[in-house]
Amino acid sequence: MSRQKYGQCLLAAVVLFLFSFAAFSGARAMNDPDEKHPDILTIGSSSHAADRQMPLVQFLHDRHTRAVDGQCAKCHDQTAQNTPEFTFKGIEEADITARMEMFHDNCIACHEQMKAEGSSGPMEAACRSCHNADTAIGSSWKDLAFDRSLHYRHVSSDAIVSTVSGTQDNCSACHHSFDEASGKLFYEQGKESACIYCHKDGPADPQGSTPADDRQDDRQKVRSARQAAHDSCIVCHLTLTEKKTKTGPVECSGCHDAAEQAKISTIDDVPRLKRNQPDIVLITGWESLGDDREENAKLIAAHMDPVAFDHKLHETQNATCTACHHESLDACITCHTAAGDKKGGYVKLADAMHRMDSTASCIGCHTELKQSENCAGCHVQMPEKSMKDRTCHSCHNVDVKARPQELLTDEEFTAGLAAAVIQNRAQAFEKVDMEKVPDIVTIGVISKEYKPSRFPHRMVVKAVFEKADKSKMARAFHGQELTLCAGCHHNSPPSMTPPKCASCHGNTPDIAADKPGLMGAYHGQCITCHQEMAVASVLPTDCIKCHEKK
Repeated sequence: MSRQKYGQCLLAAVVLFLFSFAAFSGARAMNDPDEKHPDILTIGSSSHAADRQMPLVQFLHDRHTRAVDGQCAKCHDQTAQNTPEFTFKGIEEADITARMEMFHDNCIACHEQMKAEGSSGPMEAACRSCHNADTAIGSSWKDLAFDRSLHYRHVSSDAIVSTVSGTQDNCSACHHSFDEASGKLFYEQGKESACIYCHKDGPADPQGSTPADDRQDDRQKVRSARQAAHDSCIVCHLTLTEKKTKTGPVECSGCHDAAEQAKISTIDDVPRLKRNQPDIVLITGWESLGDDREENAKLIAAHMDPVAFDHKLHETQNATCTACHHESLDACITCHTAAGDKKGGYVKLADAMHRMDSTASCIGCHTELKQSENCAGCHVQMPEKSMKDRTCHSCHNVDVKARPQELLTDEEFTAGLAAAVIQNRAQAFEKVDMEKVPDIVTIGVISKEYKPSRFPHRMVVKAVFEKADKSKMARAFHGQELTLCAGCHHNSPPSMTPPKCASCHGNTPDIAADKPGLMGAYHGQCITCHQEMAVASVLPTDCIKCHEKK
């Protein structure tokens, strides 16, 4: 083979080698070490590692958007409505080899054009500038919580109009159901649900690294949650931008940068979401009652007393409905049956309500809430109770055994029964006569270097009571103010005259982690409480704040 022929073959081999991998990225040489971005997309010709011989590409989307002055058509095909498709040009229909060529041809061509204008990304031979597995670029991407406030801002927007004639609400602009018979989407009023119930977290990247077939289910091509959100949200924002209407962000950082998210205005008093949801419901352990009265009686007797659940109150305590309704907006028992069902992952109703490791369960959520400032001062120092040690009747408080069975299937009757229990529970919260609470308690049993501490007992008790009084959860589960005293007097029953700390904690060094000496008990109790409840007026190192030095 001649030297010229060999050189031509070698050049062709090098070109073929370069084209055999997907490549596209911003100029990485200009990045600072440990730089973080919220707009990193991972690009490659295939999502399967076995099909790749070069690392995937980290692509800075916002940087490129600005470089082309927001001209989406540079990289994206346009729809009939003149809005971009959120995949790279024609990538979905291409095979692996075609994808590689498309990325290289388009990206490098753009870089060459930009180079002539004075600024550019890597050229054809700089493979590792894009295909770099050891890049120092990190992701600062943060998920955007589409909470009640942000949802209401869209619901109340005049710029978003209904797609159904004759309706004022604009819910149909985003929400839809799928008709399996016709294979089409349609709007179903009163059946709106969260996008993620159908659009699951799918394959990692809509930019072409995963074939479209990977995003199919048995009914249709269901877009991933990420792709559906971009198709709907950004297209709407771009459309409104074209109309010179004030709208939301169109760049990645606008939604997924922590600093930008903090700038999003919030509405404190959000009107209730209208979806025909109940105000109060009676949660039972049985799915339904039949016609056989004797069998019904056995079924009722075999379960715990039902729970009176204030649905309306819990709506205001959560940012989104998905906090509890994680798979659908149906009643929990629809998926989590008494015996367990495939729809609910075979998690039984009792387990779903009582799992301590899940914030979608009642006990799991309440356990997490006890870590807030107003509660943590007491609860962080208490050992977590096992299920067998819990007071079940705090929730299971509706006795239905003597009620007429035919009424227990009437939603209006059961809701009224639950409402009466909730109202009585709120009124039954017993108060303590503050005049009977000791004002100043002098603690001097272990005083040596310092004078006895004059503890403002009544002031502290009053502050704890006031915090609990503002919490409906605390009022419901404590039942009476006197139980709040257990935050300090943790091993004695509720009483106006609890035993002294020294009756359990002796004037000796710590003898066990759960039973420290008296000095350790006082300091551990007071300082930990101040730290957890963010009491800035008394620092843990400020000894003379509590007791003067002799």
